[in-house]
Amino acid sequence: MADRLVRISSSLRAVPAPDWGHGALEPMLPALLRGVIFISVLAAPFVAALLAG
Repeated sequence: MADRLVRISSSLRAVPAPDWGHGALEPMLPALLRGVIFISVLAAPFVAALLAG
């Protein structure tokens, strides 16, 4: 019985197919936004020094 349950639960029909449509980028957006904010915070003193001459 347990072997049968394992076979049923590990079948391909039990696992939903990944949606590679328009929703694939959504989990990456917060990480990209954090990266952009982090880089801009690091670069701000250098940009200010370049602008100040």
